[in-house]
Amino acid sequence: MTERLEAILPQVPVEGIAVHIGRAGICMGDMAEARLLPDGRVGIYAMVRRRLMGIIPVRRMSYLGHLGPVAERILAPALIEGLMLRLRIVVLTPEHLATSGPPEIHVSVWADPYRLAPCLSDDALILPEPLRDADRDEDALSPA
Repeated sequence: MTERLEAILPQVPVEGIAVHIGRAGICMGDMAEARLLPDGRVGIYAMVRRRLMGIIPVRRMSYLGHLGPVAERILAPALIEGLMLRLRIVVLTPEHLATSGPPEIHVSVWADPYRLAPCLSDDALILPEPLRDADRDEDALSPA
């Protein structure tokens, strides 16, 4: 049985970037991995090019950064439950192209929404309060 994956978070910025993007050898479309860190944050890992003894290029799974608090509240319960998540790098702005700001990495998170829904608590997302029926009736009758 296969899971139906949908874009849960289509573009999430990675905070606290810990690699030099220009030298890391990562590209848009590369796979990434989410792991729960000991301090409760969700860390993002990907295959990064490093040099062994300064000469031999090797690719190792390395820490890129962590997600923001809203994305962490969504993904942390899924990681604890062991749900399958697919992450891809969707936006890269390396240091030499980031003229007006810091370098950026954004990832997209794909998961089965029906398996993810039980992991989410009511306070995981901050949603606007729905309009009351009385407010809707007053707005419909106003001439403006």
